[in-house]
Amino acid sequence: MATADETSKNNQTGLKKRNNKVVCKKRKILYICIITLALLFMGFSYFLGKQVVAGSTQLVTNENTSNIPDQSWIEENFSVKYEIEKISLTSTFDGHIIPADFIYSTDRNRNIVIMVHGLGGNRYSNYHVAELFLENGYNVITYDQRSSNENTAEKTTFGYWEKFDLIDCINFAKEIAPEKNIGVWGRSFGGATAIQAAAHKNTQSKLSWIILDCPVSSMEWMIKENMKNMDIGIPINYMVWCGNIVNKIELGFTYKDADSAKAAANIQIPSLIINSKADKLTPYFMGEEIYNNINCSKKSLWTVSDCEHIEMWEKHNAEYRSNVLDFLQNIA
Repeated sequence: MATADETSKNNQTGLKKRNNKVVCKKRKILYICIITLALLFMGFSYFLGKQVVAGSTQLVTNENTSNIPDQSWIEENFSVKYEIEKISLTSTFDGHIIPADFIYSTDRNRNIVIMVHGLGGNRYSNYHVAELFLENGYNVITYDQRSSNENTAEKTTFGYWEKFDLIDCINFAKEIAPEKNIGVWGRSFGGATAIQAAAHKNTQSKLSWIILDCPVSSMEWMIKENMKNMDIGIPINYMVWCGNIVNKIELGFTYKDADSAKAAANIQIPSLIINSKADKLTPYFMGEEIYNNINCSKKSLWTVSDCEHIEMWEKHNAEYRSNVLDFLQNIA
């Protein structure tokens, strides 16, 4: 028979084993809870990121950019003074059609400016400003950006994918006027496209200058600003973090890749930046940061104090014309 000491020892051993089993069981439950919470967090973050990407990369549609005010009037009046040749370029990026207008007087073989409209516009949005160039020695190519009017390419990416359509237009311009100067004028969202294109590989070797009217400098900043109007109780920084990860996974680039202020550091051609201190959509700091980053001594920054977004052409038309023409003359 077991002694009292042996019995007590056996009881203690059994109790210890039971306690160990309880501890192990609790640990397993804890690990399962942690893993479950982690998976739930990852799943929710990915779901939230997809919503951010969906909202930030489809800001306009073909339908809501097809009817720009004065579109018919502009085209009709230009038809009296200029030749308007419809062109369709095939995107070398993803194969969609890039609808464009080649506008000229009698001479096709002149300097060319390619005009890039802003978000919510289309190629006809550029016609008013186009006449400034047409009257001063330039032919004009104006085209529909992605998801705008007749360009059916999906996704708007603050210039990152849009740059490839512009590069195709630049290459087309170089083919039809190989010995002439090619310039790019980009407004707002189109300014980001212009920067991204000019900074991409050897594109700027084909360009003589770039003009940026109220350019967008940061995809991330624009997304954050858009989210400030939402009241869903989720921290904006967390939503942007989720969106950035999903953007990289699904589209192959991050918000920093689409940072036009950063890309501007690669630009070494004459540049004119136009902006306003009263602009709330693309605030003054955007144009200033882009200007400071451009790596060219022949650069200019024209700033007004009283205009909202892209209003300078209407409110300061004489100054606008003067600044553009002085810029072009000084780099000639």
